[in-house]
Amino acid sequence: MKDRISRLAGSVFYIGFVPGAPGTYGSMAASAVVLALYLGGCRILPALLLSTICLITLAGVWAAAEIGRRTGVDDPSYVVIDEVAGQLTTYLFLPLNVFTIVLGFAAFRLFDIWKPYPIRKLEALEGGVGVMADDLLAGIYGNVILQVISYLVFNSGRGQ
Repeated sequence: MKDRISRLAGSVFYIGFVPGAPGTYGSMAASAVVLALYLGGCRILPALLLSTICLITLAGVWAAAEIGRRTGVDDPSYVVIDEVAGQLTTYLFLPLNVFTIVLGFAAFRLFDIWKPYPIRKLEALEGGVGVMADDLLAGIYGNVILQVISYLVFNSGRGQ
């Protein structure tokens, strides 16, 4: 039972098993939910998003550790819950709209693939913590870039 639950959570309802680019698909799923909520008129409160990220991170640490113990592989490609947590982190405290959601997807994927310092070093952390930590930092990097871009785009020309 623990095996099934960890695989269900770690693969984000089996999205991680779709052939091709599972990390990108996990990020797309998170972005699609955010976009659907935005287009549906829902306001995503920062406290709710932060709480969601924390819960997903805790579930991801557990699921990735369980899967790692069972398979002997530290970070199997089908574990995409880390991409979901990182992608959502990119959107935290931002004015959400189609522009920031699409740009946030691209920024997170860039940092998740490129892994500038010290993102790559975080992968070396033990178990599920290492699996989750690098993506959370990639999300923070993406968030900082989006904060700057959003400020420049949405506040340019004000106060002059």
